[in-house]
Amino acid sequence: MLGELSEKEREEVLAMAKQYPEVQEELDQLEQTMFDFDLLSSQHEPSKEVKNSIFKTLEDDFFKQQASETAAPEVPVETPVKVLNPWKQYAAAASLIAVVAFAVALFYAFRYFDAEQKYDTLVAQQSQLSEDLRSNQVRLESLDQQMDQLLSGDFERIFMRGEGLPMQENARVDVFWDKGSQAVFVSVNNLAAIGPDSDYQLWAIGSDGPVGIGLVNAGEKLSLQQMQATAEAGAFAITIEPKGGSPSPTLEKLVVLGEV
Repeated sequence: MLGELSEKEREEVLAMAKQYPEVQEELDQLEQTMFDFDLLSSQHEPSKEVKNSIFKTLEDDFFKQQASETAAPEVPVETPVKVLNPWKQYAAAASLIAVVAFAVALFYAFRYFDAEQKYDTLVAQQSQLSEDLRSNQVRLESLDQQMDQLLSGDFERIFMRGEGLPMQENARVDVFWDKGSQAVFVSVNNLAAIGPDSDYQLWAIGSDGPVGIGLVNAGEKLSLQQMQATAEAGAFAITIEPKGGSPSPTLEKLVVLGEV
């Protein structure tokens, strides 16, 4: 009978039966009547289906009633809030800072290496300039001594030119000769460069013919190169000779000639 009622109605009936014994008696009588009716209709004991239905209904109702009375009050469950991991943000920021720092370091490293290279170049140039200065100072001191010697002596200047000669028509060389001291100096204005297997050789041409009095360095321009002393010369000449000079001039390679 209780199985035909709604859940709410069954709960109300059970609550009243628990509170009022007479209601419980009435339920018991109704259940007994159902058993009797089933027994009369089938002429044997109540069917298994009827028993199971009744017992299941009573059992379900009983446990529901017990659960509703003893159930603890519901505690509201808080929905967990997803918290973002701050370390991921810190790691991303650190990575970005590292990349920027690396780029800045590369920029200043390149600038440092460029500046260092320029500094090394300037040091090398400064060293070369210092060496050139020392060399020029030595040449100037030597030139001063030679000029003092020229001024203190009685030197004659002999102009030697390559005009009219097939070797070097634009060649220019000056010879300074002091007949009294027999000192001879050569100053190169213009002489072409020659191979390493050849030399320019100065000749003093006198009554006994040409005499070699020294080798001329074509690279030492506008400086005084001291030659061997000579007592007699009617002219001076320069020829191109094999390396180290020759005992007699090669006339086919006459470069410049000047009469005293």
